[in-house]
Amino acid sequence: MQEPQLSIIPSTKKEELKKTRLRTVIQKKRTLLETLVVKTEMLKINLEMAKQEYMVKVGNLFLKDSHLDLEIIRLKNLLHLMKEGLSYEEAVAKVTQTYYAQQLELELEQKRMQEEEAMYQMREEKYAKVTGDIKKIWKKLIAKFHPDLVQDPEEKKKRDTIMKQINRAYQEGDYDRLMKIQSENVADHELSIDNLEEILIKVLNEIMQQNEEYAALKKSEWYFWMIKIERAKKKNINIFVDTERQLLNDIVVKLAIIKDLKAQMQQH
Repeated sequence: MQEPQLSIIPSTKKEELKKTRLRTVIQKKRTLLETLVVKTEMLKINLEMAKQEYMVKVGNLFLKDSHLDLEIIRLKNLLHLMKEGLSYEEAVAKVTQTYYAQQLELELEQKRMQEEEAMYQMREEKYAKVTGDIKKIWKKLIAKFHPDLVQDPEEKKKRDTIMKQINRAYQEGDYDRLMKIQSENVADHELSIDNLEEILIKVLNEIMQQNEEYAALKKSEWYFWMIKIERAKKKNINIFVDTERQLLNDIVVKLAIIKDLKAQMQQH
C-alpha cells in the first residue's frame, strides 16, 4: 500500500502568507492609529480654543494687573533711590535699565493677546455657521496628513507644515481654506514593506504614544476650563464674572498704591 504524500508549502509561499498577515495587521493598526490621532488632535485644538477664549475674556485684565505690579515695583525703586539722594532723572535712568526686559515681555504678551483676540473674533463670526462641515473636513485632513502616521523624517517635516495650516484654518472657522488645502496637497508617501515587522512595531509604538499624549492632555488645566466653558455655554452662564470682578478689585487697589507712591515722589 502506497503511503500518503505530505503536502509541503514552498518557502516562498510561506513568506507571502506571512507578509499578507502582517499587511493585514498593519492596516488594522494604522486604522486604529488614525482614529487615535484625530481624537488627540481634536482635544488639542479644543484645549487651545478654550485657552484662547479664556485669554480673550480675562487675559487683558491679567495683563493690566501685571503691568500695575511692575509699575508699583518700579515706583518703589524710584522712591528708594530718590531718598538716597539721586535726582528723579538719575533714578529713572537707573531703574529703566533694570525693568526694560520685563516691559518688553509685557509688550510682546500684549501683542500676542491682540492676535488671540483677532482670531477669536474671526472664529466667532464664521465658526457657528459651518461648524459641522468644518469638523468633517478637518477630521478627514487630520487622518490624511498627520505626521505621526508616517515614519520618514522628510515626510514628517512636510506634514508638520501642512498640519499647522489645517489647524489654523480650523480655529478660524475657514472652511474654504480647508478645502483649498485638501486640493493643493496630496499625501503620496507610502510606507515601505521591506521590513513589515519593523513597520508594525513602529505603528504600535505610535499608538502607545498617542494614548499617553491623550491621557496627559486630559490632566492639563485647560481641559478643566474646556469642560467648564462647554457646560456654562449650555446653561448660558458667564463663568468669567467672578474672575473679572476679582481682577478689577485688585486693579483698583493697585491704582491707589501707584497714586500714593507718585504723591510721595513729588515730595522729594
